[in-house]
Amino acid sequence: MGVAAAATLAAAAEGPYDIALFNTPKAPTATGGARLVFAQSPFGLAVTADGHASYDVQLDVSGLPDASSLGPYATYVAWETATDLSKWIRLGVVTNGKTTVGRAELDKFLLVIAAESSATSAHAGPTVLHGNSPSGWLQSFLSHPLFRGIPP
Repeated sequence: MGVAAAATLAAAAEGPYDIALFNTPKAPTATGGARLVFAQSPFGLAVTADGHASYDVQLDVSGLPDASSLGPYATYVAWETATDLSKWIRLGVVTNGKTTVGRAELDKFLLVIAAESSATSAHAGPTVLHGNSPSGWLQSFLSHPLFRGIPP
């Protein structure tokens, strides 16, 4: 990661529960960030039945174009997805401004905002913003084939 990229990441993610959101060529004017806030719990710390932390995802997004300008799409939807993209969980509808979209409960996940044909459709539209959960940065890349001298 270059110095400029690291500075941009540091500026966008201000705290340990912040997610910098990066735009794609489909929405070059879109900017934003997310904050993970511990979900309400009578026990002080919200966790799932199997012990995973439970966070409400608060978004602050601007510059999203009208979804229909990207094709046959009507809205934007936030998704929590496993880092290998094997599991997609709908969080909620996204608009410009601040909103809480849903609850994230995976240990490591990608936060994806995509244009979709409806608020309830399966994921099929283009990604406009994306970011990694803070826990996603806590991994060893030594097991990746690139670092073992094996061509990908």
